[in-house]
Amino acid sequence: MLAVRNLNFGYEKDKPLFKGISFEAHEGDIIWLRGPNGCGKTTLLRIIAQLIEADCEIYYEGRNLTDGRQILSQLSYIPVEPYLFDYLTGQENANFIRALFDIPEEQFNQEFGRMIDGFQMNHALKQFVQEYSLGMRHKLYWSSVLARKTSIILLDEPFSSFDPEAQAMASQMLTDRAKAGALIIFISHLKDLSREIATRTLEIQNGLLYESSKEYAKKEAENYV
Repeated sequence: MLAVRNLNFGYEKDKPLFKGISFEAHEGDIIWLRGPNGCGKTTLLRIIAQLIEADCEIYYEGRNLTDGRQILSQLSYIPVEPYLFDYLTGQENANFIRALFDIPEEQFNQEFGRMIDGFQMNHALKQFVQEYSLGMRHKLYWSSVLARKTSIILLDEPFSSFDPEAQAMASQMLTDRAKAGALIIFISHLKDLSREIATRTLEIQNGLLYESSKEYAKKEAENYV
């Protein structure tokens, strides 16, 4: 279980973004994090990923993660813009990510190969990433980072650069990971797809966090996500 307790944060002292919010997330959850633009969705993911320091307590499997390092080995984060090197090929970028996270080679080759095949990206692995479209960059980054098979997966607009076929492939990947016990939290403006795969919906409004039922989320998603 992941728990965030009493999160207070703002980029400006007199303009709090979060006002003491708390929530819990469990193995197998697929959580759609939504709310108006600028409400702090990306910031919340980055706080959980230990990329931003904030006034809060984060617990994972009952342990208070005061320095955050304990959670990083169990967490994968896919941002809006993938962290890739333009001057390296797709395969070289994948190899770098494998080495960076110390992913066992056999595991990496199996998982990376399966996802790259599914995304039909084998033909592009020898190309320099500077030649890639944004969708291709995301497919490469997905396949490389998720080869870690971590227990927590955070994703910021993971489907927006994909065509419908790739969206279906990616959503099935996440569903399969959740069934295997992973906790997934994602942000997306694709309402129909998000409602289809999410098991829970958390909504940020005016610095507070609310849980929405599927029926409420379906009704209100026409206004904003």
